[in-house]
Amino acid sequence: MPYEIFTRKQTRMSSPAVSIAAIGRIALNQAATQIFQSNAVELVLLLWDDARHRIAVRPITKKDKRAYALSRGKSSAMFSAKTFLEYIGYDYSETRAFPAQWNEEEGMLEVEIPIEHFKGKQQARFLPLETQPPLKIRAK
Repeated sequence: MPYEIFTRKQTRMSSPAVSIAAIGRIALNQAATQIFQSNAVELVLLLWDDARHRIAVRPITKKDKRAYALSRGKSSAMFSAKTFLEYIGYDYSETRAFPAQWNEEEGMLEVEIPIEHFKGKQQARFLPLETQPPLKIRAK
């Protein structure tokens, strides 16, 4: 039996990215983790912009009861955010990765989440119009 090449389901990104796992955990890829590691960040706040469907991860230096502690691996950082994901209505039934951008002015990592990944907020899909013969209207 000949060998077959396995195709990876996820690809590694060299630019910052955030993955949201099916268990409700948010993970930062290596590029995003380096931003936080270079500043010795241990705690982050999660911010939510409902109008733009954006999540922001803001590093903080002082303890805050709203903060999440980063757990670090060799090349990534993560934290559990199940309650936050439920609050915003995100469907975390499967793991997904999203590109992220570092907002230098605000000092936070921003991620836009497509609307189709939210429970009950799916975009309206238009049904195709059924073709019917045109109405015949007589002028009186």
